[in-house]
Amino acid sequence: MVLLSLGPGELCRLVYSRSWAAERQPGPAGRESPAEAELRHQQQRLRSKEQLAAVARQVKSSCILSRQAAEKPVPDFGSVITEELAGSQDLDLGVFRLPAGDIYVEETTVVWAAVLSLGFALICDSHENLMLAENTLKMIVKYFMQHLNLLVQGNDVVLKTDRIEAILNTFLPHGQLMFLNCCFIQSLEKELNASIFK
Repeated sequence: MVLLSLGPGELCRLVYSRSWAAERQPGPAGRESPAEAELRHQQQRLRSKEQLAAVARQVKSSCILSRQAAEKPVPDFGSVITEELAGSQDLDLGVFRLPAGDIYVEETTVVWAAVLSLGFALICDSHENLMLAENTLKMIVKYFMQHLNLLVQGNDVVLKTDRIEAILNTFLPHGQLMFLNCCFIQSLEKELNASIFK
């Protein structure tokens, strides 16, 4: 799960990310020293950041192209967003595939959503159910907007990671997509509200 700020021009800032599965990479041939293990860990972490930044840039371009194709105005990234304006915005949705070796070793699919200057993305394996991923992303975005007030000026998401984690753990447990019906969603909402408002 990736949450990003779609800034003006080429600016695209990664606000939050969470990964449930490490990309499969060949392990070391023999035993490695603690220094070598630390170096390998730092390299993997840097590679992961670069991969997420590349996905974020593609999400931003897809979002802008989608808005232009639908003849929607591209938001003014410097403007102040009021709660009324934030509540009246439509969700832009899209999906794109990343071929094997492009950013990740294996083929992946990215399902994205955007509201004004915020972007959200689920990076899925190629075999994932895309309709299920889209519905899950819509639900996660809805609860992020409800519980985090993401679009309100001066709101610091970094201070609300516990709420982000609660929402993700409720609707995307261990990174697994779930089939949800209305009754199950209501049950999950109660569980989420109980965990957030303890």
